[in-house]
Order: sequence, then C-alpha cells, then structure tokens
Amino acid sequence: MTYTPYTPIVVGSLNWGVPLNTAIQNLDAANNGARAQDQGMIAWQFDHATNMVATAVTSGTIQWSKLYLRQPATITSVSVHIGTVGAALVAGQNFGALYDSAGIRLGVTADQTANWGTVGYKEMALTAPVPVTAGYYYVAILSNAGTTPAFARGSALTSSIVNANLTATTARFATGPAAQTSMPPAVALGSRTLTGNALWTAVS
Repeated sequence: MTYTPYTPIVVGSLNWGVPLNTAIQNLDAANNGARAQDQGMIAWQFDHATNMVATAVTSGTIQWSKLYLRQPATITSVSVHIGTVGAALVAGQNFGALYDSAGIRLGVTADQTANWGTVGYKEMALTAPVPVTAGYYYVAILSNAGTTPAFARGSALTSSIVNANLTATTARFATGPAAQTSMPPAVALGSRTLTGNALWTAVS
C-alpha cells in the first residue's frame, strides 16, 4: 500500500467512515514493520529480528523489562529467549512474572528451572490469566544458579541511553532487589538500579 499524507476529516462531516478508515490504513502502511501481533504476541519489548546477543544475569537479582500495552488485554504468558543455558540452577528459584507500573505483582509463572535448562524461545504460562488495561507493565525474571542462563537482549551500551529521560521508578530496564529466591508480591520501583542490559521480553 502506498502511503499518502493524512487529510484532516471535516468536523461535523456525516461521511466520516471512509476518510477515517483510509487514514488508519495509511497510518498502518507507514508503520508496516513487524509487530508483536504478527507473531501471536500481544506486545514485545522490541522486534527481535535485530542485532541481538545473550547475556547472563546476576543470580538472585530480579531483571526488569518495561512494556507498553496500547489497549486492554488478557495476559496468559510472559516470554524470554535463552541463548546459552546456565549451570546448577536451583530448583524452585527460577521464575518469570508480570508487574504493574506501581510495582505490584499481577501474575507469576511456575518454577522455570527445567524449562531454562535448554536454549530457545520460552513462552512461560502465568499461573492464572491477568486482565489488564492499557498502560505500562513490567516483565520480570529471576534466576538463581551457579551460572545463570544467558537471556537475549538488545543494546548493553550504557544504562543512560536505554533509560534516557527515565528514573529508577519509571525505568525501561532495571535490576533489583537482590538476594531473592521468589518473586515478591510488591517492589518499590524507585529502589531499583538502572541497567544497560536491554532484556528482550514479550507478553501473550
């Protein structure tokens, strides 16, 4: 589809359906890159068909990746990708979770110790579906291991560039708290530490 500039719809026009649909189609054409919905997801951190690598995380420290949902949805799973398996993962201490923008845990996965023992895309079911409204949410992961798995990420240049104009409370990528063996029911987001480790995550 060829993109054409948007022409404002005349206020009070009765024939609003055609120009509105045309405007939406043109907007869609102008943003025709891959989207999470094209691959059966609700939202993702960024298109994973980019120059990505995998990095091991700090054992016992929660890793945070912020997603924005543009419309209400029901989330049943969170996803990551493991590029390299870890070693000596501690049974019962490896989880994924979903938190809201206030740091309240909305959902958590079952223990992922066995699942994280192999490489690949990991779509991890939450223990119960979570209905959400539009807004910011966090996918959080926690691994306890002698050597943690290496999770797919984008940039790891500096925390200041991937979190430009953000604080610990509103960070796109952050870590903390440390010394965790399970996902806490609530976290003070301002207590986290900004990180340049741009963890890839998604929700479905």
